[in-house]
Amino acid sequence: MSGKLTSNKHKEIDYADEYDDLASQTESHSAEIIFGLAYEYIQPEQTVLDIGIGTGLSSNLFYQVGMDIYGFDNSPEMLNICKNKDITVDLKLFDLNQEPLPYANEQFDHAISVGVFHFFQDLDSFFGEAKRIIKPGGTFSFTVIVSDDGISHEFNEEYQINVYGHNQEYLEDLITKYNFKLLKRIRFLIFKDVAKTERICFEAYVLISD
Repeated sequence: MSGKLTSNKHKEIDYADEYDDLASQTESHSAEIIFGLAYEYIQPEQTVLDIGIGTGLSSNLFYQVGMDIYGFDNSPEMLNICKNKDITVDLKLFDLNQEPLPYANEQFDHAISVGVFHFFQDLDSFFGEAKRIIKPGGTFSFTVIVSDDGISHEFNEEYQINVYGHNQEYLEDLITKYNFKLLKRIRFLIFKDVAKTERICFEAYVLISD
């Protein structure tokens, strides 16, 4: 996940420091779900790019099975935490709003993006760049907040950021546009905050690059 959730630098640093704990406290199992769905398609020593790697929470299981982890994020604080975990081959500081990504065509066997896409209204460039940098036959796995009617929008007051949900029709159009094939998808719930009074519905996807 990108750590640039607010223009308040102190809040941003605090969020980076607390991110892994917050994931646990909100009972977010996004990382395990993505890994479990993708597991049958990955192999040790293959490469995986984590788009918006953040603290490396979503890459850790892929590292544990012997994959080479690459990642980028726009938060220096997040990247520093990830670097200290010593699970990556390469980390880059790069704005998620920019394209093209700083990688070669067909450089990676797989790509993942967990807990990132709900900070962006338009996902077209992510799909286009994923298609470009993934080798044919590789997978693209990601999560979104579920919207049942178009693209939903909510403003998060605590972190001063826009949060978006995406419906299946929108995603299926992108899958078709960039010649991916849907392998798996599953919905799951996490708590919205540590108070655990409200849940959010997420959906995890695994696509294959034809």
